[in-house]
Amino acid sequence: MISNERAAASPPPPPPRAGEHVPDRLARALGPKYQVKGLVGRGGFAEVYELWDTDLDRRLACKVLHPEVAWTPGMLARFRQEAKALARLQHPAILPIHFTGDGEGLVYYVMPFVEGESLADALRRRGPLTPDDAVRVAEPVLQALAHAHAQGLVHRDIKPDNVMLEAKTGRALLVDFGIAKLLDPGTGDSKTATGFTVGTVQYMSPEQALGQRDLDGRSDLYAFGAMLFQMVTGTPPYDGKSSAEIVGKHLADPVPVASDVNARIPRWLSDVIVKCLAKKPEDRYQTGDEVLAALRAGRASGPTQLVGAASVERQVRRSGELRPAPSRLGWWLLGGVALALGVWAVWYLGRTGVIGSGVVWVHNGLVEPVEILRDGSPLDTVAPEASLRLTLARGTRGEFRWRLIRPGSPPIGEPLEGALPPARRVRGRRVAAIGAELDGQSYFAPLITNTTPSDITLEVNPGTGAARRCNCVVPKGAVRTHIGYYRLYANSGVAAYNTAHPYTGPHTDRQGFAARVAPRSGVVVLTY
Repeated sequence: MISNERAAASPPPPPPRAGEHVPDRLARALGPKYQVKGLVGRGGFAEVYELWDTDLDRRLACKVLHPEVAWTPGMLARFRQEAKALARLQHPAILPIHFTGDGEGLVYYVMPFVEGESLADALRRRGPLTPDDAVRVAEPVLQALAHAHAQGLVHRDIKPDNVMLEAKTGRALLVDFGIAKLLDPGTGDSKTATGFTVGTVQYMSPEQALGQRDLDGRSDLYAFGAMLFQMVTGTPPYDGKSSAEIVGKHLADPVPVASDVNARIPRWLSDVIVKCLAKKPEDRYQTGDEVLAALRAGRASGPTQLVGAASVERQVRRSGELRPAPSRLGWWLLGGVALALGVWAVWYLGRTGVIGSGVVWVHNGLVEPVEILRDGSPLDTVAPEASLRLTLARGTRGEFRWRLIRPGSPPIGEPLEGALPPARRVRGRRVAAIGAELDGQSYFAPLITNTTPSDITLEVNPGTGAARRCNCVVPKGAVRTHIGYYRLYANSGVAAYNTAHPYTGPHTDRQGFAARVAPRSGVVVLTY
């Protein structure tokens, strides 16, 4: 079969002249119509040169694959065949290939020149994107993937380096479509003949990492999920000291939850990412359109942490006996220094023996945002696990309080509000720390993962005098969904009901978790 392929294909590129640089060889290969202006980028498998088309007066980009690749006649034939297939992709978010070529020991392809930067460069320069910005970048990428997958074409190397952001419009463009396959030597190995990995390990689906040949669009959606995770957290979902270590994590480690890394990430967005990163292709979204629909539905739901909130009236049962929660830390550690939790105090600023004037940091240790009030008027909002700097003038006086901003509409959970705790010295700063204990009462925030085949609704502390029904629906497949804060007792529990028969009939109880509740945030993860 190989001998037949050689007979039909062109010979491999001739070796370069000794001592010649790539730009000189590229200029000869392209001919007088194109001027090579200079090197503008370098990646793992190619260098990018700016060209000037003297006939049409336009800038172009020429990607030259590394000369070290041992190009066989079969690889060149497949390169041309794949390039023809890629030329069929006519989509505004896919950067097209104008033409390909080989000569002077080089293999290259030419595409439009994009004035802008890669998503990878933008993340390095600016840090993580806001959820809204991340969705705006994701939309055209998903549309491009849906278009390509419908034609049976798979990208195989979705990553921030392969998404370009136009400087003028901010529009995202997907580049290097199918180039990873072009570098594949056609063997059963997952690397090329020169050792280039086909794909990038930080974003590689488990099936691609295992060398599966017949990849489909769901492999791209896994890589997209890994990229989206990095877009909102700043780091890929899996990393390590070696490619083998990273691949092992893709294959075996639990899927990380983006909102655990950055509590400002809405839960619906974390849920979308988790589903994209499912180990088995059948457990992921099946098309780019499905991912896009999930992102748009989540964004339309607003800042609430829940999807499909339902209005369910509160019911307090009179039966049952409450038992005090086990002794919990009244003091907790932040940076190695003990801080008082939930102490009610009127905070007279500038008063000797309380905190004095100057800078005070208000730290929110909860998993929901809080509003800071001064003399009853809103002053500012502090995100979960974030701090607010207050600069206090000498002689400033007033009452400062905090109030929990509850998720959902109508709001979910109990309405927590209290005076700011006294500021204490932490690593040279005066910090007033807000936590999950208030006026001697501990509270907990159940984060619900729903692995059942149906949507569920929940009742907290069922069968007790503090029973409260959650006015929410947790969709099937949701991960660590917030349902608010509730009073914590030694016998606290959470019961889950199918939404088809809310609060009646069969249900699943989770109890005995009081000792597992995080002292500072009140978080406990419950899976149904």
